[in-house]
Amino acid sequence: MTDEVQLDTSFPKYVFIDGIPVVGKDKYLKLQKVLESFFKKNSGDFQNLVVPESAEGGTKGICFIEYHTKEDAEAAAAKLAGAKLDSQHILKVNMYDDIKRVRDVPDTYEEPVVQPYSSRENLQSWLLDDRELDQYVMRYGEMTEVAWNTLKEGEDPESVCKRQAWSDVYVQWSPKGSYLLTIHVKGGVALWGGPNWNKFARFVHPGVKLVEFSPCERYLTTASPQFQENDNPKDPQCIIVWDIRSGKKLRGFAAGANFSWPCFKWSHDGNYIARTIENAVSVFCVPSMDLLDKKSIKAPGVKEISWSPTDLMLSYFLPAQDNKSPTVQIIEIPSKKEKRTKTLFDATECKLNWHPNGTYLCLKIDRVKKKTTVQGFEIFRIREKDIPVELLEVKEAVHSFSWEPHGNRFAMVSGEQPRFDISFYAVEKNIVLLKTLEKRNTNALFWSPQGKNIVLAGTTSGLLEFFNADNMESMGTAEHYNVAAHEWDPTGRYFTTVVSAWRSNIENGYRLFNFQGKELRNALKDKFYQLLWRPRPPTPLSEEKLKQLKGSLDTLSKKYKEADQQKKREEREKRKQKRINIRHEFEDYIRGRREEYNKVLQEYTRETLDGEGEGEDEKAVYYVETTVEEVQQVQELLLEDN
Repeated sequence: MTDEVQLDTSFPKYVFIDGIPVVGKDKYLKLQKVLESFFKKNSGDFQNLVVPESAEGGTKGICFIEYHTKEDAEAAAAKLAGAKLDSQHILKVNMYDDIKRVRDVPDTYEEPVVQPYSSRENLQSWLLDDRELDQYVMRYGEMTEVAWNTLKEGEDPESVCKRQAWSDVYVQWSPKGSYLLTIHVKGGVALWGGPNWNKFARFVHPGVKLVEFSPCERYLTTASPQFQENDNPKDPQCIIVWDIRSGKKLRGFAAGANFSWPCFKWSHDGNYIARTIENAVSVFCVPSMDLLDKKSIKAPGVKEISWSPTDLMLSYFLPAQDNKSPTVQIIEIPSKKEKRTKTLFDATECKLNWHPNGTYLCLKIDRVKKKTTVQGFEIFRIREKDIPVELLEVKEAVHSFSWEPHGNRFAMVSGEQPRFDISFYAVEKNIVLLKTLEKRNTNALFWSPQGKNIVLAGTTSGLLEFFNADNMESMGTAEHYNVAAHEWDPTGRYFTTVVSAWRSNIENGYRLFNFQGKELRNALKDKFYQLLWRPRPPTPLSEEKLKQLKGSLDTLSKKYKEADQQKKREEREKRKQKRINIRHEFEDYIRGRREEYNKVLQEYTRETLDGEGEGEDEKAVYYVETTVEEVQQVQELLLEDN
């Protein structure tokens, strides 16, 4: 007996639409043409459109659309949901199979099975450490290791987790330190975390090499260059946006001709993602991934876009085009309202540098005057009324610019090789030059996350200068050649430099300095690739609470100094006890060996004295008595003549 044939009664490629106009027989064909045009424009190509007729030959207010694939149908349903055919007709859209599923719900209620609750591991567990230490991850050889920043003299850092072949390419922390991301070229990426370093999520994306988290850690963007040239336009695989919590793929994008990373820019809250296309800026709402207002923002020739780190404001640069001067625009999202527009006469290039607190936007502008490129800066005061702009002209070429994380200062590197000038400025009523360090062999700037301190680094010279920007004085210098990466720890107390095997095969490893430039560790490891400090999430304390804590800093510092002194005493006591134990072990060993020697000597002597036999076999013992004279003291006495 053969099994009964099961017919497939699903219609995964069909979309049901309610809300179209109800018209008579005379307008039926005209409406059908209007619907075909509207749906092709708003949802893409489809196979068939069915508009059911009423008994009189008119419409019933509903229609069905058949698409080429299930994926096309789902994408079209998402796009058409809530679309306006006109001011009086708003479309209600459902997948046809969803209607069947709802229709087939049984009349009798069945109580759902309650799944047992399983709690997730604490993703911020490392912040509960009593020692208040930070962590960092290292990659060397085939090993990936997470370690505490312990600074015990003569000891390696305390390992937290060490695994072989944990990642194929590199590792990356999420912005708040909750996840460690590993890359697996054939399988995609994985996220790890918690006290046991379990896998929290996996995202399948063959050939993936580039990744970026949203600032809120809710979403992830991955890119696989192998799809760049031969991508599927209906289902792009080159760039994918993921929902981290659900593991769901939100949308795929083609790379485009001028692919560069990161090609998408996230808003500070993770609710929007933007990219540049030809003559426009596309802003997508997350997680729906719908284009904001269903259309891109016109931006002829747009080259660069940048979000405010703290507000829903987007800035972008428009170069000169069609006799129009180059401009910079700042708009609000989602309203797209212009906050500020500034014309940049004669500008050929413009770099956008937001202050980490969102208080300022600095434009680094290249202008051509008399066949010579001249550089200047324009700083927008974002928080002030009408957003006024301050101008700063620089006579020499500028190689690096960096805002102080907290405050109103910035630093820049200018001049020509091999000696550069390091200048410090403050944005007050005007832009004020604070100090210029002339003829320095450094060309890179690394501000401490807490501000105040900055490292002036020479990427070719290997020189490191630890500088206090409050007192405008150098605290210390060091050298480390062939450095590929410089990074502060989250507290601003420690600074690391890395010589990576990706760049050089000589003296791979890292060095750890304190904020004053004192070297605390010099670790050489064969095939050392990476060292990344684990980020900390933003403090939940308010500004008032932080001010209160700063006011009681003297009292708190005494407490911590006492704790540090106690810890040092305990460490000294441990070292002392360790030396005592080693000495006792050595003395016990010597005592045991001496007893063993004396026992053997006694046995040998007894056997010799009690030995039997004459002649050649007779054993003799000879005792030699030796008299040794030793001068103990010599005195000279002067005898007087009577």
